Amino acid sequence: MAVSALAATARMRMCNRPPAEHHADTRPRLARPRLMQWLGRIAIALVALLIAAPAIAEKGKLRERLTPEVMAVVFPGAERLGPEEGTPPAIAVFKGDKVAAYVFSTLDIVAATGYSTTPFDVIAGVDPDGRITGAKVVFHNENYIVHDRVRQRLLDTFLAREAGRPVRGTPANALPPDFVAGATISARAMRAAVLATAALVLRPRVAGTAVTVPTVDVESYTAKSFDELMAEGAVVRRRVTSGEVAEVLAQAGAPNPRLEVPLRAKGEDLYIEFMTGLFTPATIGGNLIGLPKFEDYKRDMPSGAQAIFIASNGPYDILGTKYFRESEGHRFDRLRVVQEGRTFGFVQDNYTYAAGFRGQQNAGVFALAPGSGFDPVKPWRLELLVHGTGATPATVAFGIDYKVPDALVLLPAASEPEEPAAVAPWVEAWSDARLNVAILTVLLVTLTLIFAFQATLARHRLAHRLVRNGFLAIVLVWLGWTAGAQLSIVHVMNYLMAPFKHFEIGFYLAEPLIIIIAVYTLISLFLIGRGVFCGWLCPFGAMQELLGQVSRALRVPQWNPSHALEKRLWMGKYIAAGAVLLLVMTEIDPSGATIEVEPFKTAITSKFTRAWPYLIYAGALLAIGLFSERAYCRFLCPLGGVLAALDRLHLLNLLKRRPECGSPCHLCERSCPVRAIEPTGKIKTAECFQCLDCQVEYYDDKRCPPLVWAAKLREETKGPKPAAAMVDHA
Repeated sequence: MAVSALAATARMRMCNRPPAEHHADTRPRLARPRLMQWLGRIAIALVALLIAAPAIAEKGKLRERLTPEVMAVVFPGAERLGPEEGTPPAIAVFKGDKVAAYVFSTLDIVAATGYSTTPFDVIAGVDPDGRITGAKVVFHNENYIVHDRVRQRLLDTFLAREAGRPVRGTPANALPPDFVAGATISARAMRAAVLATAALVLRPRVAGTAVTVPTVDVESYTAKSFDELMAEGAVVRRRVTSGEVAEVLAQAGAPNPRLEVPLRAKGEDLYIEFMTGLFTPATIGGNLIGLPKFEDYKRDMPSGAQAIFIASNGPYDILGTKYFRESEGHRFDRLRVVQEGRTFGFVQDNYTYAAGFRGQQNAGVFALAPGSGFDPVKPWRLELLVHGTGATPATVAFGIDYKVPDALVLLPAASEPEEPAAVAPWVEAWSDARLNVAILTVLLVTLTLIFAFQATLARHRLAHRLVRNGFLAIVLVWLGWTAGAQLSIVHVMNYLMAPFKHFEIGFYLAEPLIIIIAVYTLISLFLIGRGVFCGWLCPFGAMQELLGQVSRALRVPQWNPSHALEKRLWMGKYIAAGAVLLLVMTEIDPSGATIEVEPFKTAITSKFTRAWPYLIYAGALLAIGLFSERAYCRFLCPLGGVLAALDRLHLLNLLKRRPECGSPCHLCERSCPVRAIEPTGKIKTAECFQCLDCQVEYYDDKRCPPLVWAAKLREETKGPKPAAAMVDHA
């Protein structure tokens, strides 16, 4: 009983010491009004950023955009300009009586996008020999360049140095896209748009080899809406109701067959609506899926191959289920093309998914090999097959006739010799980033090992501090400032919007380091929670934490809200995330000015080289972090809000707890730098940065009250040696 009472007394003393004995937060407190002053200054800075939002570009009127400043870059020394004319539109530049170049706008012809979903406008020139004469961006809304004078100058230099580049090929003096540090996706996209548009401008203006037989014009491009394509017969459509299917099956002698997709209750209900068109002409394919994606698809096509676009809506679909089964030969058993008595079928290797096309449930491009015998100039018929099984099996076809419009058939027109395929921008990006990818791989493997052996690391306080601070320093200096790989809410929005805007695998792969970090973050988020990225891989978070440690070493007064107020402040990051996603994704804020709630572009990717409103805002957030640990991460970060919302889905809890945690012991709670441990002892993982500070306390047998108590109990159980034994030994 005496031992038990002594143990209980020791336990209560350890768990209820004053905060100083716990080595807890003994820092002077900062008055709450001071925080409100800082919040007011942040609001003023945000308003200034919103006022600075750019206007939206409009197509057309190229002549009005050819200012002396633009022409000095695009074609210096121009003597005379012709009218804007032709398809695609361009303005001839004359030297004497000869055309020296054609000036064009990427916005007017291809409306390409870069990192932002708003098309940029690069005005460029190309000479009759196929060389770029110069290029200058006159409008863009690229997130990492807009309002950034340093990057804007780099982008201007990068595009100006495109002068002399052949439409196909690389000049000796060309700059790499990473010359525009932190905005390589935008630089690559603008360069690719200039080259693609230049090729389109030249094709109808420079004579080539005359065709000897009617040939589909696969090169010329004219921007057209979907309704215009339908009106011209470039795309045809048919609607089939359940009543029609039932009637045709009955005529085939199968009135009640078993169908893969049952008929609807009402005869007038839609069974399937399908559409088709020859995909190979740029005027059709480029307008259906967008010219950049069309050019990517075309690069992979063998010379002479043709392709057909097919899409559908309704309960029944064009794909079926056999194309992914090896036992069925990967056949598309619901589709066939018929031309002059010949039937052409498709297998899985012929199929390319076309995502997000005009809200169609299924859309794809189906290729026909060069030697298949298919003639794109002649009429053909697409047949949709409905298979009925049972006592009287039957297969019925619903067809739609097609002929490529005469305007897209060349008679005496020109065609060009086959050109070497261009390298896809994302392939170039990965090739250029090989060293950085290797370094990042080592960094992520190291982080994985830290979490795999966190129990071992947490048992050594000094080793944990050195490892963590060293890792954060590398993340800030190399990953953030050197490599510019700061994951942000911009990436979340672009990944979410891509399937609806310009979905392509190249879009996701265009930033090698960012996609690697995003995948690692997503996996770790669903395994152990938000803290892996926020606590270890965020360069801005690393900067805050390292500055906070310096601040505490200098005994700067610290402020932490009460638990009740803190819960309200936590909502700030969810509100910021919701506001940014809503305003930008719905294009209420098409300029993306609300994204500037993140200071990442200023503090990390631009390294504090932006205009003064951004510097003040980022500096204010870092200053607040000197008085309250990672205040921005905890209370305002929209990316943190998204990750914290998803944190509730994580599967594993690697942070150890004891029954005594929270009652009566509060050591870990008081030592948690971001207050992510509740008074009950429960760790709120949505607010936890996985810094492992609580685990260091958990394994410290000289500070953790339950461990100290257990050690004392063991010593008391052993007891002193008997006096008689001591005398005998002597």
